[in-house]
Amino acid sequence: MATKVHKVRYYNPKPRSINCVCYNKKQKHLALSREDASIEVWDLNHAPFLLKSIPGVENGSIEALGWASNRLFSTGLGGALLEWDLEELSLKTSVALTGYAAWCLDVNPFSTTVAVGTEQGYINLFSVSNNELVYEKLFDKQEGRIMCCKFDNTGNILVTGSINTIRVWNVETGHATARISASRRGKETIIWCLGVLSDNTIISGDNLGRLTFWDSTMGEQIETFTVHKADILAIAVSDDEKSVYCSGVDPVIVNFVKVDVNNKTQNAQWVKNIQRHIHEHDIRALVLQGEKLLSAGADGYLTFSSYPPKWVMRIPPMLPMPRSSVCPSKKLLLMRYINHIDIWKLGKYATKPNGKLVVHNINKKYRAGQPKKETESNIERDSVINAANIHKSKGIQTLELAEKPSKIASIHTKGNKQMKYCEMSPDGQYIMYSTDTDLRILKLELDEEEEMNASLSKVLINGLNVKSCEQAVFTEDAQTLILYSKSNLYVLQLDPQSGAELSQTIETNKSVAVQPNKGTTYLVAADSSSAIGVWLKSSKRTFEPYIALPKYKCVPSALAINSTGTSIVIAYVDQK
Repeated sequence: MATKVHKVRYYNPKPRSINCVCYNKKQKHLALSREDASIEVWDLNHAPFLLKSIPGVENGSIEALGWASNRLFSTGLGGALLEWDLEELSLKTSVALTGYAAWCLDVNPFSTTVAVGTEQGYINLFSVSNNELVYEKLFDKQEGRIMCCKFDNTGNILVTGSINTIRVWNVETGHATARISASRRGKETIIWCLGVLSDNTIISGDNLGRLTFWDSTMGEQIETFTVHKADILAIAVSDDEKSVYCSGVDPVIVNFVKVDVNNKTQNAQWVKNIQRHIHEHDIRALVLQGEKLLSAGADGYLTFSSYPPKWVMRIPPMLPMPRSSVCPSKKLLLMRYINHIDIWKLGKYATKPNGKLVVHNINKKYRAGQPKKETESNIERDSVINAANIHKSKGIQTLELAEKPSKIASIHTKGNKQMKYCEMSPDGQYIMYSTDTDLRILKLELDEEEEMNASLSKVLINGLNVKSCEQAVFTEDAQTLILYSKSNLYVLQLDPQSGAELSQTIETNKSVAVQPNKGTTYLVAADSSSAIGVWLKSSKRTFEPYIALPKYKCVPSALAINSTGTSIVIAYVDQK
């Protein structure tokens, strides 16, 4: 059976590098921040799944992230400690720091205390017990900026790294108990990252490419290895403290293991084990999840690897879903970027006078090992017909284009703010998008004689008291728009003349992914705790609770309703 497939080769979102990463071992959630100060939360319980995304702000900065139980904190060059609301995907609390810009943050093992190191050498200590964020105290001021900090396993000791110096602090008194000089032959040494073991061993990575092991009690160097040609920016220590990974500007990942000499633990030594080259650019963060190593950095890829067995999985820096939306009847394609939307008119294929398609056999062009040359004429093949029996290698055919695809509109957000969500109605008449402060619905009108001429007009929204949304969906008839914001569902009735009118508010604490159906309209909502609810549109044109579906062990990643409205298809992150 032949299928027409559009190849879209003009969607090129800008890759965004990853600045920092933090892993929640209890929930198996990974938080990461990109160069535009956006935050992503990934669920790693099964297959990696982007659970939540918080858009960044212009000139924003996030240099460090930290989990305290299920609460997420960040800090950066703005000079504040921030707590993020992971339900409403917005800033929850902001507390100013002493010492201006901050470079590092760490949370103690009991998730009760947060330490932040600043530009002017101050360590700010905050209590986060009882779901609060309270300033506790300052440590003694040190000279120079604090580049990194790390609690030990007891939470009573904090180790900080700066230029030429490593300091060991007593958390209770706020005084330094040891000062370790890390300079070498008069060269300036910047301590970029730290690890602290339960036997009072400190591991440091510096700008000279050295991985050094220190005795924090005596303040002496135990071992040092020059394993990189440039700065070491990240260190990861295994749970059993017998394996250490390091990497940085020189993107080779090097592993060290602890080896007992003569079967005596007291004489154990660190020995270089393996090294892997799976990145091409700076690696800024390393995290161990059991036997898997997570690495991220300037290339924007979230990379999972292990050895042995030798295995690598790379997740590219894509925008949150949905990245596109389609109007089949008008052949319109919406493509989402960070702060704007492009609307394209897809090309048309050529036909012969007898009505048959103009088909080219391009079997020879797609032979294995022969890359296809990219030209302006093949920016999109309107359809690709795959042979019924691929295993018999009958080849691929393409349809000749009578009209090339063309961009008919580009919509930029107000103030170039990042988008939280966007969607196009099934008939291509309406386009909605939301930032963290602005929610807009636009009406798209195409010239009947010249379809490439398009006009956009703003649709008035009446009765809605929220300024942003996290999810949205149009019904198939494009007469209703359903929004999710601040734990509620908002049902808007759309009219080409009078605009959008709020008709119903459904109170729920669920974050949603919705897909209504033709005919009898169902509203299906799924949240991040695997709860799924169904609402049915009544004769009063309001949605009434219909049924709650059984819970599954993991998060749903997608859902749809079949054409007859009798079945719901749900895909989960464990690929079932």
